[in-house]
Amino acid sequence: MRRLFALLLALGVAAPFGCAATVEPTCEPGPSQAYVITALGFTRENPKGVAAGFDLDHRVTLKPESLGCGKTDLVSPTGEQGIDNQLALLVPDIEKRVGNAIDGIIQGAINDGRLLIVFDLKNVQSQDQDQCVDLEVKLAEGKPTLGTDGVVEAFQTFDPRKQGQQTSKATGGRIDKRVFTIGPFPLRIPIAIFDVSFMVYIRDAIIRFTIDEEGNLDGLLGGGVSLDEIAEGVKDGAGLADLIPQIKFIGKAAADLGYDENEGTCSLVSAALAFKARPAFLRP
Repeated sequence: MRRLFALLLALGVAAPFGCAATVEPTCEPGPSQAYVITALGFTRENPKGVAAGFDLDHRVTLKPESLGCGKTDLVSPTGEQGIDNQLALLVPDIEKRVGNAIDGIIQGAINDGRLLIVFDLKNVQSQDQDQCVDLEVKLAEGKPTLGTDGVVEAFQTFDPRKQGQQTSKATGGRIDKRVFTIGPFPLRIPIAIFDVSFMVYIRDAIIRFTIDEEGNLDGLLGGGVSLDEIAEGVKDGAGLADLIPQIKFIGKAAADLGYDENEGTCSLVSAALAFKARPAFLRP
């Protein structure tokens, strides 16, 4: 059960971290604001055919077709068509195996300080309207203080993680009526849970969130994930050998992105996670 939890947690937190980009920020120098993620969880299909997410392939697929490997798109809760989020359809089966504990595992890691993800917005001239905002996504460490609501409190100071630090720099983001959007851009995340250690690569990641009047964030992050790569990364973990064929089978059956014209197959599973964040400080 602990091994299965490790794999599910890896899928759940795959999107937040990134690899260092070679591009420089495109915006003029300006104020920065850091936010620490206080909640992170799977999005789900509810009702049928409806789930939060992004149009990752820029195509509305109303009936099965080859480019989506036979998968039809979902509709967002606000009525946006073309949503690619096949992982949301898998969540009920995952929860049957772990007793609805997935989100609790992730939340526990955040509250304990084992999963501190910081969004550092650069060159923010206005939280209402700004056409040139860059983003760095970092790992942090420290023991967070929780409020009476059981959630990490705002305006705490954390240290950059000394071991396994991965920084992602994404440029060209914008704020429109307090809604920030950036992407697509490539992300990588190093996972080390129990005795399992591997890297997850997220293709064409997109991050979107709303900034409320108190400066808190409520948003989504998503992209395409290769379950084959995850299976390869965990193959040497103790007691995981029997799960490798299952992971690859699920990945092949659910894949809807990364279409290969020569093979006629898809290699990536679309995914989206919901998150909340609060203002924070990160030491240099």
